[in-house]
Amino acid sequence: MKKYLYLSFILLISLSATTCSDKENNSDERVSNNGNLIKAKGNSIQIDPGMLYSLGITPEQLIIDLKKADIKTVHYFIVSAWDGSKDDNLFRNEYIKALQENDIGIWLMVLANCFYGNTSLPEKWKMELLTPYPGDIHFYSFHNDDFVNWQVERVKRIIKNHDFFMGIEFAESYFPEWKTIEINSFYGDVSPTAREKFTKEFLKIDRATLTFDEIRKNNELYKKWQDFRVEAILNFNHKIKEAVKSSDPEMLFASWGMGIRNGTLGEIREHFGLDMERLVKEVEPDIFFIQTASQDWLDPDLKSNYLDQYEYARKAIQEANPKVKMAVQADIASLSYQNPGVGVRLPDWWPEFMAHSAKLGYYTNTSYEYAFCKKQNLWVK
Repeated sequence: MKKYLYLSFILLISLSATTCSDKENNSDERVSNNGNLIKAKGNSIQIDPGMLYSLGITPEQLIIDLKKADIKTVHYFIVSAWDGSKDDNLFRNEYIKALQENDIGIWLMVLANCFYGNTSLPEKWKMELLTPYPGDIHFYSFHNDDFVNWQVERVKRIIKNHDFFMGIEFAESYFPEWKTIEINSFYGDVSPTAREKFTKEFLKIDRATLTFDEIRKNNELYKKWQDFRVEAILNFNHKIKEAVKSSDPEMLFASWGMGIRNGTLGEIREHFGLDMERLVKEVEPDIFFIQTASQDWLDPDLKSNYLDQYEYARKAIQEANPKVKMAVQADIASLSYQNPGVGVRLPDWWPEFMAHSAKLGYYTNTSYEYAFCKKQNLWVK
């Protein structure tokens, strides 16, 4: 009997060791498959390739500048309606090679809700705003299934045609715009497509399409309208993540939200359609970026530690999904470019911002934008 008990004990120990070994191997495998996520940690900067090339900055000078700022990754930022086809002029090989040789990771950042310049996309895909947006910018709707599917196919083409990206993200993944509904301004989408989908599919009401006045002036309908907007953005993120991961499981996917000083999560949900807690819970992106609202970066007196006033958002999002890596985006160039000498954020403000973001627990940070800084002769020393 003792012999059998001894053998049973040995067998149990053996099985336990095998199980533990399997768990360790699985853990090691997860870590090894997480190489892009490891690389994503630390400081980053957005790069507009068109502006970069126009300034005549060489790959060698780019690398020198990035190393001065301790940059670990860059976000190539494309604002046009480029469809993902192979484009060696957009992503010039000598720059890609220089980044790779210096172990600087490359993200692709595109826009979710709008494009700058001419587009050939159907007019019926566009958002309708209460007041048309000025300038050469075109807004497209998350409520339009054909537009969302176009973005999905775009992602698949991008990954198929370009093998050097470590991750893909869609900035501006929200409905415009902060409290503009209160002044009948740049609020959308209120198009017939959106309102018909809300009436017939979301509410499942057999009646004529609701007008936006009918929706806005009825508290119950307006609350459901907010839910409708949230679901559209969740759906967009789900579909983009699926397109990324089905094309390349090791490629990172980042979702984007919004931060604003003196705001609340409820207000962000109402005005941008962003339920950021649900986004990280249900979509489970690898990284979640809090974008700095224009109302904040347009403030010439914005302090480099302003992220303290975003803690209400960061903490709630992190609590909703403790596994998601938190990130933040700032704008260090636009205000001083539009108004020379106003709100200058280099050379000192930006390093202070990056250091403070790390202190608060952000996994990575990025800022807009390298070439516009260089055009103003601004950079870290």
